[in-house]
Amino acid sequence: MSKRKSRTIRLHQALEGYGLFLAAARDLDPLPRLRDLACDWMYAEEVVIHIPAGLTSLHCNDSNKICGSIQIGRQVVGAIEVYRSHPFDEDDRALLATLGKMIGAALEHHSLQSQIASHALEARAYSDTLDRLLDFGRQVVHGAATPLALTSLIVSQIPVMVSGERASLLLLPDETGDEPVLVLSDGTMTTTERAIQVSEQGLVAMVLDDRLPIIIDETDTDRRWLSLPMHQTDTPTRCAMAVPLLWGSHVVGVLTVTTSQSRLFSPTHLNLLELVACHVSLAVHAALLDARIAANAAMMGAMATYLETALHAIQAGDATALATVAVVAERLRDEQQSLLGKAS
Repeated sequence: MSKRKSRTIRLHQALEGYGLFLAAARDLDPLPRLRDLACDWMYAEEVVIHIPAGLTSLHCNDSNKICGSIQIGRQVVGAIEVYRSHPFDEDDRALLATLGKMIGAALEHHSLQSQIASHALEARAYSDTLDRLLDFGRQVVHGAATPLALTSLIVSQIPVMVSGERASLLLLPDETGDEPVLVLSDGTMTTTERAIQVSEQGLVAMVLDDRLPIIIDETDTDRRWLSLPMHQTDTPTRCAMAVPLLWGSHVVGVLTVTTSQSRLFSPTHLNLLELVACHVSLAVHAALLDARIAANAAMMGAMATYLETALHAIQAGDATALATVAVVAERLRDEQQSLLGKAS
């Protein structure tokens, strides 16, 4: 067979095999199939692909080994080494340059496919989150439930929104003397002692101090996490993020999401959680207002009863009933000041 005819046949085979390289790019790990295809191309016993090239030499003097670069456009992204028992010729070296570009094209295609898949997952996540936020909005518009019931509903839906596994929501007291409440995404509520401990010593305490979102992408190495008092659980936390629930100058609570996977959360997840927190703050604030209105209505009804009783007593000539009127008036003034303070 003439040298020219041999080159033509090998070029024809190379062109026919180009589609196989692009097909390999759709594999989860394209390198094994790319190595097999490269072996067939070069009639070789072994092909080694280095991504990135590192310190691998792109030149060698061994007649049974040739080296070349893997390129995407003009950029060298890796190196290829080809071994076989009989020597390589100039045709082999010419094909190797083309092979490096084809492998580069396949790797670029694989990278782009991965990016597209990632963007598709993010788009679905954002779509799901928007749907759930719409549900929150419906809850508020149609009349919020009690703050505790609404908190339980919200925290159970948070993990799936931001790719987490577990979530908790610390609801801070609305009135002086009340205790914080910590609700978990599994539908349970911790003890008051645990809620107080979390608000004073845990990751939540950091958020309350700074009133800023926080993310810990690896708990094993983050000094902030290592400095916290450890609370043993069956499922270890490797990645965590938390955001404050703000309404004006008031902190309504803190929303926390954790997972057992390392480095799962990114600034994108934290931004999404903060967006969720804004809507949750509105929902919780509306529920607190409803609860406060109900409590005020009950209190005013009781005050009206006291005043009516005192009025009847005064009309009957009992001057001591004036003290009851004074007490009720003072109570109403205190309630007015409390409402003004919450409105500011």
